[in-house]
Amino acid sequence: MPEQSFFKELQRRKVVQAAAIYGAVAWGVTEIIVTVTEQLFLPQWLSTLAVIGFVVGFPVAMFLSWTFDITSEGIHRTAVSSRRGKASIALSMLLLVAGTAGLFILIKPALDESGPRDRPVDIAENSIAVLPFENAGANANDAYLSEGLSDELRDQLSRVPELRIAARSSSVAAVERGMDAKVASQNLGVIYLVEGRIRRAGNRLQVSVQLIEGHSGYTVWSDTYSRGTSELLNVQQAIAEQIVQRVLPEGVLVATSPATRDADANELMLLANYYERQVRARQVVDEEKMLEAIRLYRQATEADPSSAIAHSRLAGALLFLGELDEAEPYIFKALSLDPNLSEVQNTLGEFYWAKGLPTARSAWQRAVELDPYNADALANYAFLVSISLQNAQGGAGTSLAAELYRRALDADPLSLERHAALGEFLGQFSFASEVPPIIGRIQSMFDDAESFRVVARLYELIGEVDRAIAWTIKARDQEPGNPDHVAKLADLYALIGDADTALNLEPEPNLAVLSHLRMYDAFIETAEFMMIDQPHNIEIRYALAFAYVATGAFEQAIYVLQSTGLPDTVINGQARTVKDIEALTILTNALIASGIPEAVEAGQTLADGSNEITSWGDVGWAALFDSCNLALAGRHEEALKLLPRIKESPMLRRPAVIRDLYCFSQYQEKPVYQDVLEDQEARRAALRARLPQTLAELGVSLN
Repeated sequence: MPEQSFFKELQRRKVVQAAAIYGAVAWGVTEIIVTVTEQLFLPQWLSTLAVIGFVVGFPVAMFLSWTFDITSEGIHRTAVSSRRGKASIALSMLLLVAGTAGLFILIKPALDESGPRDRPVDIAENSIAVLPFENAGANANDAYLSEGLSDELRDQLSRVPELRIAARSSSVAAVERGMDAKVASQNLGVIYLVEGRIRRAGNRLQVSVQLIEGHSGYTVWSDTYSRGTSELLNVQQAIAEQIVQRVLPEGVLVATSPATRDADANELMLLANYYERQVRARQVVDEEKMLEAIRLYRQATEADPSSAIAHSRLAGALLFLGELDEAEPYIFKALSLDPNLSEVQNTLGEFYWAKGLPTARSAWQRAVELDPYNADALANYAFLVSISLQNAQGGAGTSLAAELYRRALDADPLSLERHAALGEFLGQFSFASEVPPIIGRIQSMFDDAESFRVVARLYELIGEVDRAIAWTIKARDQEPGNPDHVAKLADLYALIGDADTALNLEPEPNLAVLSHLRMYDAFIETAEFMMIDQPHNIEIRYALAFAYVATGAFEQAIYVLQSTGLPDTVINGQARTVKDIEALTILTNALIASGIPEAVEAGQTLADGSNEITSWGDVGWAALFDSCNLALAGRHEEALKLLPRIKESPMLRRPAVIRDLYCFSQYQEKPVYQDVLEDQEARRAALRARLPQTLAELGVSLN
């Protein structure tokens, strides 16, 4: 054979043609396998195996194409007659190996795709995630059926004590992020996944469902139900029973209980739940949609008066709109029908909380006992414990709150809301070193304006206000039309003492900016105007009272605070929030400054509780208000000894609080007091100096 170039040798041996044909066939067959796998709910590993088989087969096919010729006389080995030809063979083999290795390296990330792995989640026994079902029909309006069926199936399974069911928000997130079975099970902390699709054609439904073992991708069970639309409830019940039978150990018989056994009520609840989810997901009040959900829930209670869930959900929707009186009969009806439902007890707790009743604690505690994996109940209970005055009794309350927040996150591991709540708690309760890992997880898992806002808040809690500013700018750039981001930026710039930038951002500054900058005249004018529109807003009332105290208008502060019933609430141990305790301190400042005798009792009550309250919450907050209370009680040595603890907190304190509370007026010349002020100002100066570098590191700019 005459000598030929390498590329001519490839052409002569038809290697290029063989590679093109092989690639086309491999792609076509793979597409068919993927489609069939999805439609028939076959194990996902089949498509993966096909891809791997074609990759492995490629070098074999190319070797055979190079080595053999197909002729009319049969298959013959291609002759090699020259040293150059032999060298071409060696070079081609080297290129083939390199090409195959490169192909493997290219596809390996896709095969290993896992999403966020930075937070390992324990895989619990008998654990299931019900993923959102697909609406496979032509009508997009049927989405309420697919979403509703998966939601109701999830809720029904959650009422089986032997099962652990992943929270809805994380299950939805797993699908939205395109996680495969293995990755989803790892991130959700479950063994099994439930997938399904619904197709409606006229009055007929086709429901396909499969139970997948997450680690292997193996389909444990699958089935397709073809029924009339009125039989959807029966289909749901059949699916639930099949799942329970295959997940729980052999011989364990457990009955599942749907929200209703009435087909009409079930249809109404599916649609109502669909509307309600849309409203709650947006975190804004879409009154029209929520009112439609309420109408449908009300019809469901009429169709099935024995459904505790229907009554509870109607009450919950009414509570969302602030209709406490209207919600009351429905929540207590639900309680009378079935007090042993976690969902009912959780809604009862929300009702008690909205009414300002301490019995919210027992309701949420009961909800968690009934379903240890109810993420909503865990979060509600954690919030109550974290702000309860009972936490002042020592570290037990704080430990319980931390445990509950972590359990809520474990139950809902892909939820930004759960990460934010845990981070907020740890930051406020002096666990600053545990906050950065949470920030890192949020940054790796989320990439939107809301997550940027959360990251900024967590940085603020641990004193890294420069980074809080940078991430708030990122949020603003992501949502340039949202004025809340600009307002927060102004707040943060004011907090670090950059008044010019803050006022340029907000020519009409908000209350936070005015407070940081101690612009009390403008603060009082703004707050008084806001009180006209929001006369029952407690936080505005508390803030206004502080401004009155700071400016010496003590009688006005007393009037504003006493009209809330605050003194009795706090002195009797009924305070619900940190703000209540702060406000009582402000009130006591005003009473004592006015020379009112009854202030002595209030001041002594606060001072007596200092040793307990100091162990609760942020150490800087506790030291600040406890030293103030001790000063009001005339216990100056104790007050001055406590003041330096303000410096132990990473959080910046509002300058106004340290400088303008009446209790500290007599300490203005004390070295220990001046040291605290100097420490806070030094931190602000350091943050202002560091800010340009931080902005450059994150690639953002204020302008």
